[in-house]
Amino acid sequence: MLIIPVKIKKLQKKYINYNIWGQSHGILKNDMNEIIIQKSDKTVLDSLRDSFNIPIDAACGGKGTCGKCKIRVLQGGVRAPDKEETNFLSDDELSRGYRLACRITSESDLHVLVDSGIDTGQILENHTGYKGNIRPLVLKRYVELDHPTLVNQDDDLTRLLKSLDAPELHVSLSIMQRLPFFLRDNDYKCTAVYNDNTLIAVESGDTCSLNYSVAFDIGTTTVVAYLLDCSTGDVMDTRSGLNAQKPFGADVIARIEYTMNQIDGLKTLQEKQLEQMSSLVKSLLEYNHINKKNLYSLTVAGNTTMLHLLAGINPSGIATAPFIPGFLKSFSCFIGELGNFYTDSLIRFMPSISAYVGADIVAGVLATSMQDSEELSLLVDLGTNGEIILGDKNGFHSCSTAAGPAFEGAHISCGMGAVKSALNTFSIKETLEYTVLGDSEPIGICGSAIVDIVASFLETGIIDETGRFAEVEEIENETVRNIFINSYNGEGEGEFILVPGDKSASGKAITFTQKDIREVQLAKAAISAGIATLLYNSRKSEDDVVHLYIAGGFGNYINKESAAKMGLILFSLLEGSI
Repeated sequence: MLIIPVKIKKLQKKYINYNIWGQSHGILKNDMNEIIIQKSDKTVLDSLRDSFNIPIDAACGGKGTCGKCKIRVLQGGVRAPDKEETNFLSDDELSRGYRLACRITSESDLHVLVDSGIDTGQILENHTGYKGNIRPLVLKRYVELDHPTLVNQDDDLTRLLKSLDAPELHVSLSIMQRLPFFLRDNDYKCTAVYNDNTLIAVESGDTCSLNYSVAFDIGTTTVVAYLLDCSTGDVMDTRSGLNAQKPFGADVIARIEYTMNQIDGLKTLQEKQLEQMSSLVKSLLEYNHINKKNLYSLTVAGNTTMLHLLAGINPSGIATAPFIPGFLKSFSCFIGELGNFYTDSLIRFMPSISAYVGADIVAGVLATSMQDSEELSLLVDLGTNGEIILGDKNGFHSCSTAAGPAFEGAHISCGMGAVKSALNTFSIKETLEYTVLGDSEPIGICGSAIVDIVASFLETGIIDETGRFAEVEEIENETVRNIFINSYNGEGEGEFILVPGDKSASGKAITFTQKDIREVQLAKAAISAGIATLLYNSRKSEDDVVHLYIAGGFGNYINKESAAKMGLILFSLLEGSI
């Protein structure tokens, strides 16, 4: 499809009309969505999120402070750019119709091109499997009941509950109404489906092998669903995606603010999460030819805020002192109580520890068996909210650190998620070397490359230990000095050109600035301070730590040596278990 350059005509001082010639519609190449938005008081960002369900990148949640929600206006009228837009958009981009979706409204019907959407991303789905005792949330047991006689006068319900050795189970009226006919039709042979306190169903014959569950890891950035065979404990399949709430903010504070500032904001975020989870479940079941009635349970781990948003429980107390969440303990309910879903399964929320140490870190402790270990272990979940826990079988110390979203690309000038066209590795040798996700031309930098960049800069002397860009004469290695001369632009705050414009997909150079380095320093300092605080409070030293575990998708994909070189993790522990 041929797209002709935009023609711009200024109608008024504060009004710009965009026109493009030629006819085009539907899905464009390069995963770009072309959409017509009707005139509305909403921002274009809100229209894309709410009406079109387009997962546009908006790390700041629509405040105009990240510059990520670029769209191209092909036709229609919008006001002239404000200061926030000119901070992020070049004159060339403005001339071609690029605007920030959060800063404009559709003052007439708008024809827009969305090429800053969120791709599916590089998401960690690997797992080590579970080797402990299997006790799923929902149990199944095949029973053959004694037939009633003049001597055995138990009623039908009591007869069933006695066979399960669970006389106190709650039983719904609908099951009680069905039970007399069901037992007699099946010669008093059936499979009972139940959990700790409720008889959920009775099924004909022996169906114990048909017991499935889905475990969700709901991160601020990504969501992963694991299909489990509860009769064996095996992980059968996985599905994943970038969190559907990401367009509403890159971090939990932005999402909490959305629930506080928008009418039905909490409901909107809950519905987005449920819709995504339901879609993942449907895909898992259909691909594996599993009847949805045999998916009896869901288990959810995530940080405390994400669990509040899913449960539809007000999270505002988490955002302000004294930081009191609505709940921490584990609980279960039927998923239908939360909203529309593909199945009618029970859902269990895993317990959290505090407002900023969530169920995800609890799941990590269980997965690593830290609670049973004689040796001291350190578990670090590298993410927007850096959660850290230190301990052994004798107890734990934990904390959270406001690492911010720098490692996930937000607040980095050319940062982006781990999606197609993102630089994901970087090194400095005879030349600048990098790899790109999706075998495509690059458009930005994701977290794993950010760590590599800073580590490479430090190792080669391009920046010093304070994070300052070096002067040319300070770089001793001649090869590195020549690379620096050709790549460093000292104007303004200073920037290092990683990929020149003629080699990037956007035609714009991909750079790493002095401000970007400061952002990484803040995130790194937060993690380091958290680790140091735990060691101090537990009266332990770095040498006492035997095992280091790095949790989360970002933690999995970073180069561990690069992380150690920049001080993000303890260098002395690289020989341990990671």
